[in-house]
Amino acid sequence: MTTTEIVAAISALIALTALAANLLRSKSADDQSAQSIRDKLEYIGTNTRDIRDDVRALDRKLDDHAARITKMEARMDDHGRRIERLENVQ
Repeated sequence: MTTTEIVAAISALIALTALAANLLRSKSADDQSAQSIRDKLEYIGTNTRDIRDDVRALDRKLDDHAARITKMEARMDDHGRRIERLENVQ
């Protein structure tokens, strides 16, 4: 084996080693990026569930308030009729 062949073999070995290291670094960066995306999606999903729960609670409160307002309006109408009757009697 000549010196040129030895240098070529060593160069090829170094190039393959560098390529493998680069691929591993690239895969690691891709894994980190994918994990970051998964974390962000999980955070968004959690926030979405929390917002949905809050909206449901607000809907229940609105329904309760609407029912109370309806009862109050009915009572006010009843009191208004009573007052008119009392005014007509006098």
